[in-house]
This record gives sequence, structure tokens and C-alpha cells, in this order.
Amino acid sequence: MFENIILGAIQGITEWIPVSSKACIIAARIHLFHNTGTLNELINYALFLHLGTALAAIIYFREDIAKIFSACGDLKNPASEGRKILIFLVTVTVFTAFGQVLVTKASDLAHRAPHAKAAITCIIAALLIVAGFLQLKTKTEGKRETKDLTLIDGIILGIVQAFTCLPGLSRAGTTMAALAVRNFDKEHTLKLSFLMSIPVILLGNIIKNHHLLLSARSEWLGVLTAFVVGMLSIGVLMNFVKKVNFGGFLIFIGSILAVATILGAID
Repeated sequence: MFENIILGAIQGITEWIPVSSKACIIAARIHLFHNTGTLNELINYALFLHLGTALAAIIYFREDIAKIFSACGDLKNPASEGRKILIFLVTVTVFTAFGQVLVTKASDLAHRAPHAKAAITCIIAALLIVAGFLQLKTKTEGKRETKDLTLIDGIILGIVQAFTCLPGLSRAGTTMAALAVRNFDKEHTLKLSFLMSIPVILLGNIIKNHHLLLSARSEWLGVLTAFVVGMLSIGVLMNFVKKVNFGGFLIFIGSILAVATILGAID
């Protein structure tokens, strides 16, 4: 019981920041609680805890999700913001699913090159930091919003998100970097990054953790903890972003990602 609460709290915090929440859960389970499960079992457990933060994101962005459902009855209006978000999320989910199959096939290569993921993460961190300095220098921020979403955005973000299924790659940091490159403003960068995780988490748990979904096992305590902590931490992060320059925020999350990667490589 205590283990699930601690791991749920870790998930509730790390889901929104540019470190791999999956890697944090796996590391904590192995080093703090001496779990001897297989890597696949550890990954599936971490995915199950994501249900808590997915629910937190659903509640926090309930107005945007309501637009998506209303768009389902108004598909003839191509200018509808809800329709654009719906098409974006469907495209992202489809390309993430296909991409994950390819990434899984290539996972053996990642095992043979143990520093490959660290190198990729450092590149992502560098992109975030460079993008941040450019925005500080030009005094301008991204201008695109959800109403500006295109099919190309969905394809690019779906492919990008697929690679983050590997433990060690930050989903939040990677997708934020891609959205920043696509010139989305700070609020919509975070919003889209979190929204696009919801369908993938739900479908992933239906496929991989269906045996847990209808059970009354103690793992649900971890999900509940992740939800409560996630609701508190996502509000703090969104309020923080509204008060700071987006260039500074990109430098901040890029620096966290770089430091976490370097410490992990040293360890």
C-alpha cells in the first residue's frame, strides 16, 4: 500500500515536467522498493499509474474536451476549433500507435546502444534551450493556437510521441519541444502536450492492463494518488507558465531535462 502511494505521488509530479515519468517510476520501484519484476511488468505498472494523471488532465482541460465532443455532432464545420482538436488527437493517436510498433521493433538496437536514448534526450534538451534563447532574443513568442492546428501537426506530433514510449525519453519534454518548433504559444504548447497523451494512455491500458481495470487491487491506490497529486501539480505548472516568458520557460525545462539525463548517465 505504501509503495503504491509513493509511486503514485511520483507519477503525479513527473508527468507534467520534462523528465521521463515512466523511467522515474521504474527506477523508484527497483531501487526504493527492490521490485524484481520483468522490464515489461514494470513498464505496464507505470502505464497503469498514468490513468491517474490522465484523469487529472481530463478534468483540468474539461472545457477543451467538451469542445471535442460537441465537434462530433458538427463535423461539417471545418473551421470549428473542436473539430480541429479532434482531428489532431485522432491523427496523433494513429501515428503514435504505428510509430510505437516500429520503435518496439527497433528496441533491440537501443539496448545494444545504451547511450542512444541519453544522446537523443540531450538533443531534445538542447533544442528547447536554443528555442528559448531565440525567443528571448527576438522578444517574440509562438503565435499559433489550437484553432490553427493542421493535419501536418498531428502527423509530426504522433511520430514524435511514438518515440517517447521508450523508458528514459520524456514525453512531456519531447512533445513540448516539437510544439515549440511548430510555433505554438506557451499555453497551447502545454495544453496540446497533455491532451495528446490522454487517448494513448487510455488505449494503452485497455490493451496491456485490461486485467487490472476491473480488479480491486492495491494498484488503484497508486492511480488515486497520481490523480490527486496530478490535479495539484498541473495547476501549479499552468499558473507558473502564465507568469513567465515562454523563452525562459523553455530554457528552464530544457535545463531540467539535460541535468536529469546527465545524472542518469553518470549513475
